[in-house]
Amino acid sequence: MESFLKKRDPKYRRNFNRYYNNGPRSEDIYNIYGNVLSFYTQYDEVIGGVIPYLNILRSAVDTTVSKISQSKVKLFLNPVLGTYKTTKTVRNAQTYFDELYDKQKIHQKSVIAIRDALIFDMGVLWYDDEARTVERVGPWEFYFDPGEFAAGKLTRCMLEKQQYPLIALESVLEKDKESTYMQAMQNTPNAICTYKIYYDLMNKMRYKYIGSTLIEEVKIEYDQPPFVWIYYNDPVKGVFSDSMIDVVYRIQKMIDDITYKITAAIELSPANTTYVPKGSDIKTSVLASSKTGDIFEYNLPSTGGSPVIVATPPIMDGQWIQLLELFEQKAYNLLGVSQLSAQAKKPSGLNSGVALQTMEDVESERHNVLVNNFIHFQKDIAERMIDIFPDDEDILPRRSGRSNIKWKDVRKERDMFNIQTSSGSSLSKDPKVKMEQIEKLISMKIIAPELASTLLEFPDLEGAYSISTASYDCNEKIIERALEDGPDKETGQYHFYEVTNIQQLYAQTVNMLLRLDANDEKTETLANLVGLLNQVKGMIDEIQAAVAPPPPEMPAPGPPPPPPGAMPPA
Repeated sequence: MESFLKKRDPKYRRNFNRYYNNGPRSEDIYNIYGNVLSFYTQYDEVIGGVIPYLNILRSAVDTTVSKISQSKVKLFLNPVLGTYKTTKTVRNAQTYFDELYDKQKIHQKSVIAIRDALIFDMGVLWYDDEARTVERVGPWEFYFDPGEFAAGKLTRCMLEKQQYPLIALESVLEKDKESTYMQAMQNTPNAICTYKIYYDLMNKMRYKYIGSTLIEEVKIEYDQPPFVWIYYNDPVKGVFSDSMIDVVYRIQKMIDDITYKITAAIELSPANTTYVPKGSDIKTSVLASSKTGDIFEYNLPSTGGSPVIVATPPIMDGQWIQLLELFEQKAYNLLGVSQLSAQAKKPSGLNSGVALQTMEDVESERHNVLVNNFIHFQKDIAERMIDIFPDDEDILPRRSGRSNIKWKDVRKERDMFNIQTSSGSSLSKDPKVKMEQIEKLISMKIIAPELASTLLEFPDLEGAYSISTASYDCNEKIIERALEDGPDKETGQYHFYEVTNIQQLYAQTVNMLLRLDANDEKTETLANLVGLLNQVKGMIDEIQAAVAPPPPEMPAPGPPPPPPGAMPPA
């Protein structure tokens, strides 16, 4: 497994140096203590100067990474088919992942992984189930069986880190204080080693090695690899694929050759050529000391003429410049990167805003597959964590009034909810337009007014909306207590504060009742919700009766009308 995948290293080393230095040096990808920019400027003895490089590869990679990073992926756990237990479980998991993705900076690490995919071919994130962190690892540090990988069922995989600080393994090594590694760490605090973590997923074991020495073996509960990966271009077969640098590597070589010729022409061609007649009183040694160009003596013709002729020869034919621009454009075209994005320059011929927007849309469509893979990549991180988390571990810290939901509950309800992702908000980023969109959604009764503050995300308006948001959240908690605990056994009533917005509570209770009934919730659970609904409805009727104006008094009845044909009284 390890020896076979070592075949990737020469290409990874080449692409690494191509990205940073356009290839003039060959620094090893495993060398943590190296300086990637130590040979950033390469001196050429032939031309007597520094060779400039037009690194189209890095420009294209950085531009594409910038484009993809604009997709702010948001994770949604949607209990579309679940009961109240599913909703409660998903709510806890949603809170956990919202905090985890922000605290662990999952988006930033995913962007680095996609950069690895563009440079090498694959980007990898690793979930450390001991430290409970998500880390980016180099693709050359991730080992697996190619056959199992291609079949989509890994039973063994490994992480290898070279030049790893021995002090980072102190918690493992201190179990055997007499070991040679423990003594080496004490004698040399900055000692390094080759550290490996091998996962036997079939037998659910994790082994740690220093070199070839086993230092720890632990039983694990999961059978899924703690790695997620993303390719720039999914392999046609096997596990090897190409990267963005591989696609235009040969064109970049041509650009390098043309750039070198232009540089040599600039350095070796004289700035001026001066012709001085022989036998004149002009001292050529004085002109030559100025280093402004070459000086030649000539025989002045009998017809006479200017004694001194100054000429500026062309550096080289203009076709070389045209070829350089041609290959630059071809490289960008092959990678689907526009001049607008890579060079912050408006392409010639695009003079209207509509044309520029169309240009950006076409470019986005060119990378649509990669963007979709990036979105699912971050979804896969959450999926893998759910598979790995211990069964009996609480999702959220315990506290009074909070239901203790464990990760085994999430796995049990897994078929009843969907993990959905979005590459960004469907609402506009412009505050004015965003406000108008939310007002329209409220008028169409798609969302409740109480949710406006969470959608607006305007920090300066947070205080103004905090009351309505608190009321909505409190009502959700009242409904949750009613579903779980039912009414008070002595009074048969549901208790909540008098300041509760009962109109809002009534609407939220109706919504919850209809949703749970549609998902075949238990009758006992629905009965608790119906009891709360009847109590709130009765309170609303009492309030309406109290504030309603009294009915108008009926007038006193008058004398009966005379019978037909009778004379009225005098």
